[in-house]
Amino acid sequence: MKSILSGLLATLLLAAGPACAIDAGGHWKGRIAGSLNVHLEFSRAADGKWEGRLAVPQQNFKTTVEQLEVGEERLGFRLALLNAGFNARWSEADQAWIGTWTQNGQAVPLRLERTDAAALAPKRPQMEAIAARQPTYASVEVGFANPAGGHVLAGSLTVPQGQGPFPAVVLVHGSGPTDRDQTIFGHKPFLVLADHLSRQGIAVLRYDKRGVKQSGGVYALATTRDFASDAEAAVAFLRGRPEVDAKRIGVLGHSEGGMIAPMVASRDPKLAFVVTLGSPGVRGELLMVEQIALGTRAAGMPEEAVARERELNRAVFAAIVAEPRSALAGDKARRMMEAAERDGLLSAGTAAARASLFASPWFHAFLRHEPGPVLRSVRQPILVLNGERDLQVPAAMNLGAIRTALKEHPRAVVKELPALNHLFQTARTGAGSEYAEIEESLAPLALDTVGAWILETVAQARSVK
Repeated sequence: MKSILSGLLATLLLAAGPACAIDAGGHWKGRIAGSLNVHLEFSRAADGKWEGRLAVPQQNFKTTVEQLEVGEERLGFRLALLNAGFNARWSEADQAWIGTWTQNGQAVPLRLERTDAAALAPKRPQMEAIAARQPTYASVEVGFANPAGGHVLAGSLTVPQGQGPFPAVVLVHGSGPTDRDQTIFGHKPFLVLADHLSRQGIAVLRYDKRGVKQSGGVYALATTRDFASDAEAAVAFLRGRPEVDAKRIGVLGHSEGGMIAPMVASRDPKLAFVVTLGSPGVRGELLMVEQIALGTRAAGMPEEAVARERELNRAVFAAIVAEPRSALAGDKARRMMEAAERDGLLSAGTAAARASLFASPWFHAFLRHEPGPVLRSVRQPILVLNGERDLQVPAAMNLGAIRTALKEHPRAVVKELPALNHLFQTARTGAGSEYAEIEESLAPLALDTVGAWILETVAQARSVK
């Protein structure tokens, strides 16, 4: 359950019409319910047919408009699969399309004002600074094999200038089909992190997830354990590089990657250190119930509806966890979702979309994963960081469990970083709708905390050789 435009994967359907008194071509922007930004671009082909594209940056969503109607000072379109639409009239006085957005019987004002591509481009000052300044490290395109998976992964290795061999770290992505920079909402946090660490004398390997961009393998069939196998292959690759000190290699993971890093460390005693960012400390089943509830509340859902959503998800996830066979667990989830839709607990069409996600092998394995036992088996120095305003992996819920799991570990550091969200940006509320609007890709506090701890840890490792 997301905001009023959540799940914008429907085709934008409109009817063709005559030319408009105002030229509708170009870029337009609006804001639904005072919170959700919408960008539209219209153009007219040589044959006179209108074409358009729609983007919702806060949801990382773009689609091509298939049909478009622009009438005499009138603009209208509809999202059939979401039971949504927009109708507007051109206001010469306001120099804007003034209309109403409707969805599922609700109506809110929507005003589209003219803008341009440059104004719509997100500002990413950290990435711009990296592109502008002289690097103090070399960046090498690399490829390495994962024999267990039977594929080759592609990545970038940044190596500091000067006399090596250098300490090194493998960056492990969060969930989703992400690339080596963990690109999301126009941000490239792994690029920013690699730049920061390599400027301090630490080599960094980041790679495209299996089945993504230049990496081989099949993403859709992989579980967290499969992604852990890819991370292990990355560590093995670094150990064979002459620029890298094989005794001072660590793994840093964000979100799901923060589950993977301890898994790799628990199976590899030669690994030098572990860093987790926004990583779960409780079973996936419990985390997902809370994550969805916090997300829907942040999107403005009434408390009564949030409570119903929580109870439904609690029941569905418990049923999935109780069934060890992924396919049968998916069938259970689908039947429960369909029943909830019939009972009016879910809006029409929601059950099929949710069932598709809940039936995946990855989701089944994630809900059943218990981070505690893995964390207790880690013997290497470990740094655990969560953001105070993280609504996806809430600090209050997860750091307590992590502290309990690591209470006997003499070299564990567990911290909550103030005002940071799940992406470790400085945030106002932590809601996912803020991710795209925040210009900061990775907070200096997070960068400095990670960099200082790794440098101190690898210095201690070198002194005891």
